[in-house]
Amino acid sequence: MLVRVFSLIAATLTLGLLVSAQPSRGMTAVDFIEIPRLSDPRLAPDGRAFAYLQTETDWTENKINKRLHVIDLVTGQRLATPTFRAQESAIWWHPKQAGYVYLDKPSDGAKTQAFYFDLETGESAQLTRFGEAVQDLIWHPDGTGFFFVAAEQQPASDRTLLDAGWLIPPYGANADREVWWYDMDSGEMRPEIQGVFSVTDASISRSGDFLIVGLAPDQDLDTRHLSDVFVRNLDTLETTRWTLNRFREAAPHLSPDATRIAYIASVNQDGDAYYESKVFVESLNGRRQRLLGKMAMEALALAWDQSGEGLFILGNTGVRSNLYHYSLQTETLRQITRGDHTIEDWTYNPAKDTHVARFETMSDPGDYQIMRDRSEGFVPLTSLYSDWPDRFKRPRQSVFKWRGRRGAELEGLLVLPLDHDPSVAYPLVTITHGGPRSSSRFGSWQVSRYLPVLAAQGYIVFLPNHRGGTGYGDRFVRDMVGSYFRNAHHDVIDGIDALIDRGLADPDRLVKMGWSAGGHMVNKLITHTDRFAAASSGAGASDWLSMHGESDVRHARETVFGGAPWERAAPRRRYRLDSPIKDAWKVKTPTLFFAGENDLRVPPTQSILMHRGVQAAGTPTVYYQAADEPHNFRKPANQLFKINTELAWFARFALGETYRPALPDAAYSDASSAPENTPDNASAQAASSP
Repeated sequence: MLVRVFSLIAATLTLGLLVSAQPSRGMTAVDFIEIPRLSDPRLAPDGRAFAYLQTETDWTENKINKRLHVIDLVTGQRLATPTFRAQESAIWWHPKQAGYVYLDKPSDGAKTQAFYFDLETGESAQLTRFGEAVQDLIWHPDGTGFFFVAAEQQPASDRTLLDAGWLIPPYGANADREVWWYDMDSGEMRPEIQGVFSVTDASISRSGDFLIVGLAPDQDLDTRHLSDVFVRNLDTLETTRWTLNRFREAAPHLSPDATRIAYIASVNQDGDAYYESKVFVESLNGRRQRLLGKMAMEALALAWDQSGEGLFILGNTGVRSNLYHYSLQTETLRQITRGDHTIEDWTYNPAKDTHVARFETMSDPGDYQIMRDRSEGFVPLTSLYSDWPDRFKRPRQSVFKWRGRRGAELEGLLVLPLDHDPSVAYPLVTITHGGPRSSSRFGSWQVSRYLPVLAAQGYIVFLPNHRGGTGYGDRFVRDMVGSYFRNAHHDVIDGIDALIDRGLADPDRLVKMGWSAGGHMVNKLITHTDRFAAASSGAGASDWLSMHGESDVRHARETVFGGAPWERAAPRRRYRLDSPIKDAWKVKTPTLFFAGENDLRVPPTQSILMHRGVQAAGTPTVYYQAADEPHNFRKPANQLFKINTELAWFARFALGETYRPALPDAAYSDASSAPENTPDNASAQAASSP
């Protein structure tokens, strides 16, 4: 029997049958969840074959599966792939042979191990037999073997007792990560990097002479700022400590001549925390150079170029990300790609001087493209979305600029409703990004945003890049240091006012939504103003004091607030002042709250606190806690439930209308097979006010 909290949509569930596909129509919530998405590109060393993973939505099993695709780029034919027992994995091409390693579970049900698939024979063979799951691997360039990363092996007796429920592990305990070597000829496995520390990063030099690793005190996410880079000479087996500081060096790579390390760090030249992420080049003598320190650009990824005289850098400049080349000799930056896009999954093959990347745009989530010749630029590798122009209408995205407090120049993305009429002021949905150290960029195909669906429902959508985000330089990202809500929430309101002043948005039909840091912003804004007709907060913080103790990531927040709340002379007042929960009594905006039961980043208690505060204020509110979900919902039924519930809520309170939820055919099968947390399954936890 359905509980009353589903009354918004329960009455129309039987009317939500999908209309048969028609040319060029707006996207539904089901369409959006079913979008196939690409990841883990792998170009063969000789450049002849290309592999990637593609998602498939299985409504019956309530899963989003990943399928391995391997394509011969000369013939265009799809090559054979192994039969997987577990989730299909990315592959690691053999440097010299026609085959690759992949990860799968053995037939005996043991933990994930490395297998080899021979393209010529079409046969698979298990390689590793390790006590823990193999998580990642790195081929030696000569193909004699590979290094793999895995958790430290636990004693068999402890593992048996733990699995049987006779042991309670310490809170937050995670086994440290090690690096092992696997020899292809002998099948020998031996430890390469292990000790009282945990491996955070690993790579190998182009010559194969050196293994580069990042080592942290343990596997706790919140101690990664204490990691340092070590280089192991694989000939002499001597390990040299390359860095000694109190910040994380992400993605460390040794230069081809083995004289310098390049990495990404979120510090300034002096190593002080909470700055725009930049590329650093550091010599063994400790000389450290922060590249492009004065440029408003966040470094997302890097690679040494073929000569070793420069670096390729994937950079975020706010609403776009592009590929650049930096010459160390001339200290000049050259932009390689241009356009209204976000580059994802970029990889570089120095031997072939070849780039592979996926370009997200307003049109689609992005097919893979390859650049072999810089004069020709990137050309398509896949064409997964080539039929979309005949299937879907997609909204236009454009840059919107406005001025914030103290004359700040701000920008974000504006998504127009389908068949937009310039003479009409539309209902506005404002979505703030997560992080907060991130930005909203062209594309934005995240399931928490579903821009094409909102546009098809007649909303104009605003994605503001407020202060505290990335891509706009050190001063911009450091605006939150000392006070999380100094200017960010004002920036959002000022952007909304600019849209209203220009006749684009209807001031009486404003909606606010966001997830993670975007949810933090929702919680703040509904206590700051009553101008929103409806809101939805996903995984948002409400009390920074309790949040600091609960979250698995805390270090950066200590810079924001000036210390930890349990320190002597702790800045508890600052934590309290920026906590939305203290002003929950003011909230008049009908607000939804969502959280995952297993969220470690923003635990569900944060949403429960805020929901109960709004409920006590007498304002309409509902809280949904999805069972067995982490920080971001992974089950398609939960993703769809959230979209349908939000659209019904927005329609009711902002439009005065009724929304008919879109459901897949699987939703109309026998109720006994309904996925968890769908409207047909009362195990979904919820609470509401009258």
